Amino acid sequence: MASGVRTHFDERLSKLTEDVLRLGNLARDAVRRGVQALVTGDAELAREVIGSDTVINALRYEVEQECYYLLATEQPVARDMRMIVSALTVSSDLERIGDHGKKIAQAYLRMLESPRPIPVTTIERMAAMALAMLDRALGVYVTQDLEEARAVCDADNEVDAFYKQTFNVILSYMLENSRLIGPGTHSFRRRTSWNG
Repeated sequence: MASGVRTHFDERLSKLTEDVLRLGNLARDAVRRGVQALVTGDAELAREVIGSDTVINALRYEVEQECYYLLATEQPVARDMRMIVSALTVSSDLERIGDHGKKIAQAYLRMLESPRPIPVTTIERMAAMALAMLDRALGVYVTQDLEEARAVCDADNEVDAFYKQTFNVILSYMLENSRLIGPGTHSFRRRTSWNG
């Protein structure tokens, strides 16, 4: 690649990384605000989270289009190719995380008609753990620190263990109060889909 062409390509790769990080911050914010709506009982905030999902989806589309453009026109190899393909994969995962924020907000709006089947402190703690992992993962995306990447993967086991504990709490609440079986079962289904 000629020097001027390489500079332009590097600028586009840098912008791609910035867009992926921006997408990560939007997805993080959607989850944080979705949980905040649930915890504080803020239906308006829940509606805002649901509405903001289109911004996340649009940015993911932009990132994907840029990745495809760079792959098709620049014919990258080695490190550059890995960077573009990882941006493509990571953007998809981040968009799904944003969807989880929207789903939390939607679940809260559905729960307005029935009692909460689990204590919200459990949800707050699990969200804090997951968001801390996301922050670390976004940091790894930039630094490409392999040891930190492994540590983030290991931290997922803690979130999984906490999820199992939350599952048992929901189950005990349902056994104590049969009115919670419907909402509790919905929470099981929701959390299982979020956990995968």
